[in-house]
Amino acid sequence: MRRHGLADLPDALGLNGHACWGFDEVGDLSTAAAAFLSEGSELGQRLMFVGGPEAEAMVRETDPMRTLVRDGTLQVTPFEAVYPGGRRMANADQLSMYAGATDQAVADGFTGLRVLAEVTALVSPHGEWQDQVAWESYADRYMAHRPLAALCCFDRQRLPVEAMAALGCAHPVADRRLQPMAPFRIYALPDAVALAGEVDALSASRLSDLLELTIPDTEGKVVLDLAGLEFIDHSGVRVVARHGRRMRERGSQLTLRGESVMFRRLSDLLGAET
Repeated sequence: MRRHGLADLPDALGLNGHACWGFDEVGDLSTAAAAFLSEGSELGQRLMFVGGPEAEAMVRETDPMRTLVRDGTLQVTPFEAVYPGGRRMANADQLSMYAGATDQAVADGFTGLRVLAEVTALVSPHGEWQDQVAWESYADRYMAHRPLAALCCFDRQRLPVEAMAALGCAHPVADRRLQPMAPFRIYALPDAVALAGEVDALSASRLSDLLELTIPDTEGKVVLDLAGLEFIDHSGVRVVARHGRRMRERGSQLTLRGESVMFRRLSDLLGAET
């Protein structure tokens, strides 16, 4: 089972963990980076960094990252080499790059690849958080099957609240400080998409947006695992049912599993079938 939920530090993600981290200043980023990379070293993964100039300076000048760079343990990859022109490639092309690097790491004797990514620039100033959310979900489905772990870091001072909230919801693990704005998470399992956490009237509209971005209604057959839901009210049940109907209207299918007794009761009362 993949690690999911809220974390004080990204230090227990496993070989294919995927976490969203919001930082307020470089020291905050440094603390999270050190914890993330330390676990990767212990697990035997190849370590890679990609990010903006301020974050790269932190990695090169602050221990333990500085030592890891100097001894060759941590590879610093130019931002432009991963994101040509400072923009993300088409999802399939971007994933091909990361998948190739993961396969190479395994071929070289590592247990996988671990990427520290400071990618605020992909969202700001372009304001393309919806595309970033869709990309995170797309990549997460690959990560559910392969030993690729990533810590996706975003400068909270440069992103609108709605962007930071959506990004937090689109990762299996999120910085605990994001909980008020990201009370649920949508992420990949090997055989399904999982919805975990809490959904109420205040977060139901965000869930609707996230389902559109992470499970397009042209997706085909998708299983939505609800076993990790700690709470959902009638508004959330309606959102799930509405998305299921849209998928069905377009020839796709959303199948639920792991629903709680309360979810089923609410669904029956509302006549909210998927």
